[in-house]
Parts: sequence; structure tokens; C-alpha cells
Amino acid sequence: MAESDPENSANENSQSDWEDTVTEESESLDSALAHIELEDHLSPHLACPISHLIMELPMVTPSGHSYDFTSITEWLARRPVDPLTLAPLSPSELYPNRVLQDEILEQLECLATKAEDEGDLELSAAARNKLTHVRAASMPQETEALNIPRLQRMIDRCAVGAAWCSLLAWEQLLVFTTSFGAILCLLLDARNSLRLKLAMLVGRSAWSPKQPLLAAFLKYALLPNAPPCHWAWPGRVALAALRGMLVLSVAPMCVTFALGGALSVAHFSAKCNEVRAVEFERAGQNGWFLRLLQVCSGVTGLSSFVLFLRLCLDQRDSCK
Repeated sequence: MAESDPENSANENSQSDWEDTVTEESESLDSALAHIELEDHLSPHLACPISHLIMELPMVTPSGHSYDFTSITEWLARRPVDPLTLAPLSPSELYPNRVLQDEILEQLECLATKAEDEGDLELSAAARNKLTHVRAASMPQETEALNIPRLQRMIDRCAVGAAWCSLLAWEQLLVFTTSFGAILCLLLDARNSLRLKLAMLVGRSAWSPKQPLLAAFLKYALLPNAPPCHWAWPGRVALAALRGMLVLSVAPMCVTFALGGALSVAHFSAKCNEVRAVEFERAGQNGWFLRLLQVCSGVTGLSSFVLFLRLCLDQRDSCK
């Protein structure tokens, strides 16, 4: 074991030296090919609107515009708006544009092949170097995890829980309404109702109507009423089990819906606080909004003054 330690250490050192060498070679290649502008040889929409360079990891926004991952994240760190539309934008709303990235790879491959055929080795090397960067580009794992805010993750989990609980509640509701107990209560109530009508037609006044079984069935199953004292333990156990299953299926669904609603309100408040500064600036530059603000302020001030005069007159009349 003691003899293998120096060997492992030597292997680790050699691996580290090799990685440093590869990194240095890549950086030197980038600097050597920096004077070649690939943007002049590829489609204009493949360039990032911020850096005006070919995108390595294009990210699409809700407005449909695509930016390079590094450029848009640096932009959003300074100002949380879309650079082209000035609409509020957060990193959680960015998604990789795989279709555009595949198009970039395809055009770079075609450019490298065409440049080799024409003997332009520098352009071919620059295209293949960029091709390597685009293929290796990926979002950092910590960025992917941070892209979704904690509040949004909690809302998503509540939505998943609500879906499961609602399915359980729906199945239990179907079983309860179509159970033998409910159907038999309905049939016996229908039979008693027919007997009562026949007795009224025949003129038998001795037939007295019975209490509907279905109403009593629903009352004891859905309401927290105590069972009658004369019930034996099997009836009490059956009623407790039925209520327990109904509560077990409905209560978690109600809790998840309530929690999800509260979190949605909190998420909406956080979003309002996030875009407030930007929207205040946009509102201050909107002519229609400024006119509306002036009209509302004038009506409010004039109405408050008239109300003050009316109260003063009433006070003076009451003192007479």
C-alpha cells in the first residue's frame, strides 16, 4: 500500500498537468483565431443580440427572443428585463433553445467543410474551434437548480400533491355514491314512496310514511353526528371507517389547495415587488397613464374638498 501512494500521486499530477496543458492550448487557439469573425459567414439570427457573437448556448425568453447564456445572465444581473422588449424577465423564465443550437452546429459544420474545400484553413479552424465550444456548452448544474425559485418549487410540489389527492378523493366519491349501501337506500326509498302513493290511491290511511334512508345515510356518513345509542359495535365501527376514508381522501386535497393558493399569492406578491421598479419607470414614460393619473388626482382632490364643505355645513346647521 505504501508503494502505491507515490504512483497514484504521480498519476494525479500528470492528469492535472495534462488538463492544464489542454486548457492553455485551447485558450491560445482562441486568441489566435479571435481575428476571424464567424458572424460574417453564418446567418445573422445565430448571433446574440447582446454580444453580437455566435451563440454557444442559446436561451429563449417568453417573448421568443434568443440570447447567449453568458450574455443574458450577465444582463439580468444588472437589469431584470428583456433586452429587446424591455418586458420584466427573470432567470427562471429562460429555457435552452435546442433547435437553434442544432442549427448553429449544422451551419458551423458546413462552414468548416466549405472552408477546407476552398483552402481557407484559418476559417476552417475557427469554425471547428467554435463547433467544439458549442458542443461542450451546457448550463451549470447549480444554475439549473437556482433557475427555479424556492417558492415556485413549493407551488409545483403542492400542485403535484393536489393532483394525487384529488384523484384519491374522486375515486372515493365514486365508490361512495355507487356503493351497495347508497344504491340499496335509494331502492328502498323508491319502494316506500310507491307504497305510499298506492296507499293514498286506495284510501288506506293507516300507512304512514317512513323516514328516507338515503337522507339518513348521507347525514351519518358526511356529518359529524353521533350514531344512535342502540347501535351495536359493528355499526359504529363501519360508520367510523367510512368517515375516516372520506376524511383521509378529502382533507389532504383541501390542505394542498389552500397551501397552493397561499403560495400563489406570495409568489404573485414577490413578482410584483420584482418588477415594481421597472414598471414604475415605464409608467412614468407613458403619456396615457400620466393623463389618467392627473385626472384621477384632480377628481380625488376636488371630491375631498366638496365633502369637507358638506360636512362643515352640516355641522353649522346642527349647532343652530
